[in-house]
Amino acid sequence: MTFTPRHGEPLAKPDIALKQRTAPPPTAAVPGPKTPAALPATVRPPPGTTTVKPSPAIIPAGLTIAADEGPYPFILAEAGEYLLICEKDQKALCLFRNIDNRFALLKSYPCIVGANGLDKKRAGDLATPVGNYFFLRYIPGKKLPEKYGQGAFVLNYPNFMDRKARKDGTGIWLHGHTPAKSLGEQELQNTSGCIAVGNDVLRELSELLKASGTPIVIVNRLELTKLTRQRQLAEELGTFMKSWGKAWESGNTNKLMKYYASDFINSDGMNYQSFKRQKEKVNRGKKFIRVAVENQAILLLQEKSGQIAVVRFTQRYRSSNFTSDSRKLFYLKKGEAGWRIIGETRL
Repeated sequence: MTFTPRHGEPLAKPDIALKQRTAPPPTAAVPGPKTPAALPATVRPPPGTTTVKPSPAIIPAGLTIAADEGPYPFILAEAGEYLLICEKDQKALCLFRNIDNRFALLKSYPCIVGANGLDKKRAGDLATPVGNYFFLRYIPGKKLPEKYGQGAFVLNYPNFMDRKARKDGTGIWLHGHTPAKSLGEQELQNTSGCIAVGNDVLRELSELLKASGTPIVIVNRLELTKLTRQRQLAEELGTFMKSWGKAWESGNTNKLMKYYASDFINSDGMNYQSFKRQKEKVNRGKKFIRVAVENQAILLLQEKSGQIAVVRFTQRYRSSNFTSDSRKLFYLKKGEAGWRIIGETRL
């Protein structure tokens, strides 16, 4: 069952041009499971990388992405990196891979989500959250109750944007299910808020995906955008990150703070003024500072009309008296003055 994209109406002050997919006819038949067609000859995985294995739980992809389009939330990722999108309305988990700077759709798996079809707001509301998340770790099934099946990837819910919106609750996972049962049976129609897939699918994903740091975007329905705009944003946000690093290396705190919004909050709960004072104090004792940004992935929040970006990266910090490596998430907001950092968390 395929959906053909069409041009949608522009959102208010959009940062990116969208294409919205049309719903399938009510009478459309659902094909049985099969392995998806091979990638086009022009799209080949980098040499020496893992090949996606066939899975009995695969269904044909629920969308068609033209050669000049890409999934709206994905802007940048490492070469060969795998990324996931869960479409709540379609109950589909889509596996993408960054191949030659294009996000190729490899497979689409059936899944079940929270019984409450709305966005998660509170603990116990039976809703699956909408937003951009990352895996924190993988827990094998032998360490979990039987109902989680093959195992579980733990998501970083609630993330910075969730806490900013005063959402609560914890324990949002991508997991398997009771081995003796199948998705769609009476007790496996939905979850309490997690995303559940077949155990064969979970096993396959556990072999492909990084247990920590893999992006997983949860949307009601995926929207598409032109590759030209996607790549323009990748360059724009990549330049922002490079300039931020150079400003930090300069040792000039005022210059550095121009990259932060006035309502900025960091991972330790410091606001803009507290963070600035701390940087001024630390920088006074430095003879040199070197900052390298590696392993970047950049995502847009689809529900925020492209005005919020999330940057995952490894920060390698070297100075005259201190050295550290850390994995971080920046939350950037675009305003009249350009992109500014509104939040920072550790991953």
